[in-house]
Amino acid sequence: MKRYLLSFLAVVLLAFASKIRAAEAAPPLTVVVVIDQFPMEYLDRFGDLFGDGGFKRLEREGALFTECRFSHAVLETGPGHTTIATGTNAHDHGIVGHAWFGADGEEEYCVACDSIFLVGDSGVTTEEASCPNNILVEGLSDYWSKQFGESAKVWSLSLKDRAAIAMGGKKPDGALWFSRKLGQFVSSSYYFEQLPQWCRDANSTLSLYMDSTWARIAPDSAYFRTDTDRAWYEDGQAAGLPNTFPKKMGDGSRDAYFRAVQATPFGNMLLLMMAGECLASESLGQDEVPDLLWISFSSNDICGHLYGPLSQEVLDMTVRTDATLEKLMNFLDGYVGKGKYRLALTADHGVCSPSESPLLPKGVGGRIDLEKMRKSLDKHLTHKFRNGSERKGGFVAGLDVPTVYLNENLIDSSGISVRAVADVSAEYLQAQEGIANAVVTMTKEDVAAISDQNLKSHIEQSFFAERFPEVYLHPQPYWQSDGICANHGSIHNYDTHVPLIFYGPGFSGGRNAAACDPCDLAVTLAASTGKKWSGKRDGVSLLSRMK
Repeated sequence: MKRYLLSFLAVVLLAFASKIRAAEAAPPLTVVVVIDQFPMEYLDRFGDLFGDGGFKRLEREGALFTECRFSHAVLETGPGHTTIATGTNAHDHGIVGHAWFGADGEEEYCVACDSIFLVGDSGVTTEEASCPNNILVEGLSDYWSKQFGESAKVWSLSLKDRAAIAMGGKKPDGALWFSRKLGQFVSSSYYFEQLPQWCRDANSTLSLYMDSTWARIAPDSAYFRTDTDRAWYEDGQAAGLPNTFPKKMGDGSRDAYFRAVQATPFGNMLLLMMAGECLASESLGQDEVPDLLWISFSSNDICGHLYGPLSQEVLDMTVRTDATLEKLMNFLDGYVGKGKYRLALTADHGVCSPSESPLLPKGVGGRIDLEKMRKSLDKHLTHKFRNGSERKGGFVAGLDVPTVYLNENLIDSSGISVRAVADVSAEYLQAQEGIANAVVTMTKEDVAAISDQNLKSHIEQSFFAERFPEVYLHPQPYWQSDGICANHGSIHNYDTHVPLIFYGPGFSGGRNAAACDPCDLAVTLAASTGKKWSGKRDGVSLLSRMK
């Protein structure tokens, strides 16, 4: 009995000593910033307009990896954030896209949950909400909680639910996102029965930019490098905003304001305010146990979709994002203490420039009419497999760039081979304008047979049999979907190439041209705590590559 007790005490002391060593290697606070839709080229194209305390400080005092590219196949918010947060690609974590279609033809949102409900200021509502159940591996947040124990706090904030949820992991202290319908930061019953009081208090102040106007911040000469302020292909009206500066936040109504503010720098400022409230109210970074805070700035993405990466709006948004980072770091300097926190920064994807822009070479790129393509493909399949006879239900459940989902159950019930339909679909789509390649991706064997090695490699990193599409569409350069000014999703460099920055104790070296992947972020932060992250990870630690 005595021997057993001594052995038990030895195990406990060893585990305790391990936690102490890890805590000594990690400062009181680690902050991860993800900027939604932020290609690496923005740092170079707009860098001369930045102040000294934002991106320039991060590069000067930290490490900026300039050759960081995603290796997965669907460059969207859900997969991007999940890859960053877990250090793995979709072939393991399972988030293959913003959504996917099942064999029944029904669409499933990437963070959809059964019997989970929205939690707002008034408590649990009857509105369905989201949770991380579809994410199939543990992320950095889960590692953090296990490594440092229950006293370590983990929080995740974004305007988008799928971003906050992916970053927060399975059991954070809290994950918060914005509901335009309610005009509040909210969560779900997976996390809370009631929002923290500080969140409810902060929600009462979200209208502070109601009477504000978004005017240009950079010198007039800076905007000569962009498209005209009257570009006809911009889509500000989708958020109730004009296509020209200045832009008033809505028409005075609360709904119009919250619709507009998310697409402007003020949306990022609201999130920054919420992050500050979270830091102070939850006492993050205020004791010896390391805490973890995730912040995903979504307004860059919403603005980028409406106006495009060559617009005056995106230039202005990027310059203001630099100022927002400076505000965040100045706050952390004062609240936690300079040298007492680490900060990592990356993006979930880049973006494709609109082919209509005169800044692109004439004749480059174009638009893919998704609905027209879906209908024409369905018509072609009907002619091929049903002799032109129309029946209830189409062959195509969903078509986007780069995913094509077939209505498997309906095809099977008609006595038609899904494989044959996929083969014909790929052949047909391959011949369509703007498509560089269309390949069948029903099985691992299909993926292994892809002759384009770059395309094959990306699809391998995303292939998850139960969720991946039957056909993958690879567009020609600068060809993108219609219906919005600018989009993303492809494996072209403008979508995959993003910055990766590490700042704080143990991180240095300035610009670094070593090739890396955003999935390296989580693995590097885990390694910086002094203990190896157990389990398979696609990412690698970059600590040895920093000077």
